[in-house]
Parts: sequence; C-alpha cells; structure tokens
Amino acid sequence: MSKPNQSVLIAPDRDFKGTPATENNIENSEWRKVEQVLTRSLEEHVKICLTVNKPHGTSDLKGFVTVINTYLREIKLREEDDWQWIRFEDIRSAQI
Repeated sequence: MSKPNQSVLIAPDRDFKGTPATENNIENSEWRKVEQVLTRSLEEHVKICLTVNKPHGTSDLKGFVTVINTYLREIKLREEDDWQWIRFEDIRSAQI
C-alpha cells in the first residue's frame, strides 16, 4: 500500500490545532508554490529570493535553504556571509 503524497511542510495559515492563524498569512495555493521553491532550494542547492514580513514592512532576502524545521515551522536561510531562521508565517512569497 502506498501513502498519498502529503505536503512536506505545514501550511502557515493554520496553527497546530487546525484553526486559522493571523490574517497576514498567504493562501494555501500560494503556500504550495512557496513550499516547492523551499524544498527545491534545500534539495538542489538552488539560490532563492524570499519576501518576508518584518516588524516595519517587508524585506527581500536571497540565499539557500539549508534546514527546514517542520516542528518549529521555520527555515534556515544562508545568505552571502550570514544565516537566519525565518518562520513559515513570515514568508510572503518565494522565487527561484
């Protein structure tokens, strides 16, 4: 028996109990696209551009995904000379 293909990442617009979280989150269909970009960056070491929410607006970040932590719902993005943890709910979009 094979299992149905399940999403690797937890959608950011749901909390752990399945109830809607904040209004700032992206739609499920858009999250699937983000998820594919993040996974590709991790598996194939492809550089990506993320648009993320910051306390005073949005910011564009470029780098490689080195870790996807589904339990804490965050990724580790390695930029040129630094790295940072980014929470799923802060991600607005992702492009290769």
